Amino acid sequence: MRDDDDSARQVQEAFTSLLRWAHRGDVRRSLLGAAAQALTPNDITLLRSITEQGPVRASDLAAWQGVDKSTVTPQVRRLEERGLIARQGDPGDKRAALLTVTDGGRQRLREIDRSGVRLFEHALDGWPADDRRTLATLMQRLLDELADVPQRNTLRRPTGSGVPA
Repeated sequence: MRDDDDSARQVQEAFTSLLRWAHRGDVRRSLLGAAAQALTPNDITLLRSITEQGPVRASDLAAWQGVDKSTVTPQVRRLEERGLIARQGDPGDKRAALLTVTDGGRQRLREIDRSGVRLFEHALDGWPADDRRTLATLMQRLLDELADVPQRNTLRRPTGSGVPA
């Protein structure tokens, strides 16, 4: 990128502002709706992941999130206690369990998504249709690019800093 092109900085600033906005309590309630009451953002992320990837093992969810299985276990238990997911035996490994989303979990996720769609419909109401489509396309493109950023490009602590990496 050229030094005189500050678009990356502008995108980073806008993204940071969007994150702050999305974490406000009033926005979270509008974005996720009543269906998300008593669910953490991580609960919703796990529910969505199990919906999209399931049936899935808890160890696969942990790997996807980049955490230890012991971190995911209480989160999975919470979703299970709420009747949003269920365990079933893994036909390939009788010692393992697969997590699936229940009908109630699918319904809850649809309600959450409807709330978010309504919020963005209101926000984009005055935008021309071409601008809305362009924004959707560019946001998806950015997400795809961010998902493909190689791990070697992540920030690392300098060696010898005394801080474990």
